[in-house]
Amino acid sequence: MFIIQTLLSSFFIWCLFIAFLGFLHRGKNISQTLNKNRETFLGKNSEAYSQNNSVAAAVEKKIRFAVVICAHDEENVIGNLLEDLQEQKYSKENFHVFVLADHCSDGTVKKAKAFANVTVWERTGGERSGKGAVLNWGMEKILQKQNEFDCVLFFDADNQIRPDFLQQMNGAFLQGAEIVTGRRLTENPFDSLISQWYTLYWAVVNSLYNRPRQNLGLSSMLSGTGFAFRMELIRDSGWKTYSLSEDIEFTFLENLKGHCVTYLNEAIFYDEQPVRLSVMWTQLRRWCTGDFQIAFRYFGQWVKAFAKNPSWRLWDIFMGVGMTVFFGLTAVSYLIHGALLIWQGQLGVLVVSTLLSYVATISVGFAAAAKSSWPVKKLLPGILTFPVFYSLFSYISLQSLFFPQKKWVRIEHKSSKMHF
Repeated sequence: MFIIQTLLSSFFIWCLFIAFLGFLHRGKNISQTLNKNRETFLGKNSEAYSQNNSVAAAVEKKIRFAVVICAHDEENVIGNLLEDLQEQKYSKENFHVFVLADHCSDGTVKKAKAFANVTVWERTGGERSGKGAVLNWGMEKILQKQNEFDCVLFFDADNQIRPDFLQQMNGAFLQGAEIVTGRRLTENPFDSLISQWYTLYWAVVNSLYNRPRQNLGLSSMLSGTGFAFRMELIRDSGWKTYSLSEDIEFTFLENLKGHCVTYLNEAIFYDEQPVRLSVMWTQLRRWCTGDFQIAFRYFGQWVKAFAKNPSWRLWDIFMGVGMTVFFGLTAVSYLIHGALLIWQGQLGVLVVSTLLSYVATISVGFAAAAKSSWPVKKLLPGILTFPVFYSLFSYISLQSLFFPQKKWVRIEHKSSKMHF
């Protein structure tokens, strides 16, 4: 049992090791990390940039963004994001917004059409089957306009963004980035214990997963929204995802192709989080189901890619996806081990190991909150119960392994306008 626990826990141990190593490593800026990609991306327009070897020399160049927003009955919130895009400190000639309105029955389409620089494509045919299907449909249309844009930027309808978001993204791509993910913050961090858990979870993703990997030159992980990529990455193959976690799937596929996700801490966007347990359960079940779909579908491709060209980046992305895949099984192994300790009368060992696990988990919560500059005192209820969140997460992972979620379930959004 100890050997099984060690093997299953190796995924978590690896991620903790990378987080620790990333903290110790000062890290390089994007241009240093991605120097080899700069000339390829800027091409003929990079003469001044190549001569001076600095971002400042290329500051006049503007990346042309196709901003894609998926929406299903998001009348309550989509106006906030569209207003934020109107208020960007970025030339409107260099970005255009495409709203993919999927089987909308409310005023989403009407509201989106009221904004300048916005094109609305309505999807009414077939069955509404989730964000992945909408993107597969919409990206075919975007690719028909590929000569008009350099990069594609994804948002969810409930997102809100700071006025310099596009400016920050522009700087990252000018330095040679291929895929860039921004920093997700919670719109409603203190609405409930559930939203506090989510706030801490995304703080872990930002500060303990993505940022250490950026420091070490490894690939970060996309998380659903607030990310962009160079159009040329899909120019030949198109956009095709099949799982319920199209963000992780795209990350995994691009890593297999040799591309890297850059984490941009300065590109900040906000996302409304669930406040009820039932909604959290549905969402986490979808995430876990998607990760299982990715693991089963692409493991063989990963083995071939790793055997052909082994790298720490490929190994790390495998460990990152595997952490979620084996989350439930790891929890089961600890429960079995606990039962064996009780049967053997070693209650002291069980109590000590349980306390150590509890302290370790809340320490992660404290560290993530502090690194993300969240008020630790206000998040104290969430931090002290953070182990409950991960326990539920592990059970949901196990449930999803045997009873995968079949369809995308809509989550209603009601966020109010933020002022920056």
